[in-house]
Amino acid sequence: MRYALPFSLFALLPAALSAQNFYELDVNNVRARFYSHGLIGMDLANGTAQFEVPNGGGAHPLFSAGLWIGGMDSGNSLRMAAMCYEPLGSGDWFPGPLTVDGTASTTPAVQAAYDQVWPLDNSEVATQQAYCNCLSDPNCDPAVDFPGYQMPLWFNTWPAIGDVGSGFDLYQAPFTDYNSDGDYDPSDCDAPCGPGDGSLYFIFNDKGGVHLNSQGVPIGIEVQATPFAYEGPNAALANTVFVQYRIINRGTLTLNHAYISLFTDFDLGCAADDYVGCDVGRSLWYAYNGAADDAGAACVGGAQGYGTLPPAFGATILCGAFQDSDALDNPLAADYATAVAQAGSLYDGWGQGYGDNITDNERLGLSYFTYYDNSTGAMGNPVLANQYYGAMHALWSDGTPQTYGGNGYSGTIPARFAFPDDTDPLGLGVGGVPQPAWNEVSASNVPNDRRGVGTMGPITLEPGAINRILVAFTYARSNAGGPMNSVAELQARVDSIRAFADAQGFCNGAREDVPCFNQVVGINDPLSAEATITVHPVPTAGVLNITLPASLQRATLRIVDAIGRTVQAENKSNSVTRILDVSRLADGQYTVIAEHDGLRRYARFTKE
Repeated sequence: MRYALPFSLFALLPAALSAQNFYELDVNNVRARFYSHGLIGMDLANGTAQFEVPNGGGAHPLFSAGLWIGGMDSGNSLRMAAMCYEPLGSGDWFPGPLTVDGTASTTPAVQAAYDQVWPLDNSEVATQQAYCNCLSDPNCDPAVDFPGYQMPLWFNTWPAIGDVGSGFDLYQAPFTDYNSDGDYDPSDCDAPCGPGDGSLYFIFNDKGGVHLNSQGVPIGIEVQATPFAYEGPNAALANTVFVQYRIINRGTLTLNHAYISLFTDFDLGCAADDYVGCDVGRSLWYAYNGAADDAGAACVGGAQGYGTLPPAFGATILCGAFQDSDALDNPLAADYATAVAQAGSLYDGWGQGYGDNITDNERLGLSYFTYYDNSTGAMGNPVLANQYYGAMHALWSDGTPQTYGGNGYSGTIPARFAFPDDTDPLGLGVGGVPQPAWNEVSASNVPNDRRGVGTMGPITLEPGAINRILVAFTYARSNAGGPMNSVAELQARVDSIRAFADAQGFCNGAREDVPCFNQVVGINDPLSAEATITVHPVPTAGVLNITLPASLQRATLRIVDAIGRTVQAENKSNSVTRILDVSRLADGQYTVIAEHDGLRRYARFTKE
């Protein structure tokens, strides 16, 4: 039985778990709002912030955030989609998936159906799986161990299966396939799955209408978003929200010189007294207070400030966009010239996969960090598509480059990173010529209402290309010293979060994602050996290279098409690396399934 969004069931759900067009992830010390069209943080009804840290404290470090994606088509015309503060219908992003037939299309009915954010309660998922295990265990009596148990109704509305008949992808939201039949049927013990102790899921696209925010031309991008968080005593995890973006080019357009950015309007309590900065080697950008006292509850506009010993708050790229394939293991270099010549990384914490003896698995770190003020003019808010695109790669709204020193305008040294302090000792952002430390305090800048843009790129987004991005929003507050002490505390927490992400294997895989994240809690939990299978190159014209975990060394492989039919199979063999010739398959999207002794893992790929 396929469950392709039975929306009539929404009315039957308990209010606490009923999908709606926004939802607040309320798991640890953070309460954060997410909208179905991709907007993070603000309350669209009254224009206030809804990203509260500490949870229940009344102050908010983030007002708004959203994705920007831009690049050039084959005719060198700009395509652009950007989210800042826009309500649904007034911006560049719209709810729902796009078709997989190359048209990358959608309809108002599909948008209305997907104008939802689906919450996931892992405690109910765990109970369901324990109950199903009991049914097949002769030593377990469901009537005794699970008296009166009924499956949660919200399982039926989980958007696991797309409407293939209307041209959409077969698989959407991840799920546990309990009986390994490739279908989602909660009555057969299948269940939603997601990371952390709580998560959300929603899908949005840039083809649902005219781009009223950036005034840019649409691209054909679908984004599947999964915010998640963890409970527990670890301070770093307790003050962090993760967001995974699975970004798919659903059209036939190749986007050249493409950039993927996360826009952040950090309003750290009071909005008008903030500084911003970045840490190049950590792929982190952040806000901190421009004065020792964040004005208590007396912020202009009525927002609540953080008072004395104000915090720092930032966004970190944990798993970045894939660097363009070049059949090389790009190095972790010790000098700028080598890094540039061999498309490598200068810093160990910048990006993933550099110098690991694996080709074409490199993920970019923070490629640019730019800022602008809440104002008009060259250093103010972008208005047109080319200004948004320029801000993604360190150009002011008048087209001049961001420069090193002072406020970043009208200097002589072009700078990829604004206010890196002392975190770029090898000169990645300044052409390999290291410069003195530069931050807003040392520059004696006047605090203001700052906006920041953290960018990955340039890359090439081919038709069917998938980039799984993972970012983290983290809060830290020092109990002594000035605002810069909170920045140091933030950097330490980001180090813990990155170590956690690495240990859990969140960035593992080639150009696909793990169907379900590991269900783990705690900063020191070991990585599951069953994490993922990887496939490359994606897209492929003929040969597909597959790498399996050791537990699937003897797996049977099969390939299913977009409507679930098996179109190719390989019998068991004793190897964790396989090569499949898929040249005879028709162009399109497929899923490779590896199975052995009840364990099943998936990876998707595009044949072209």
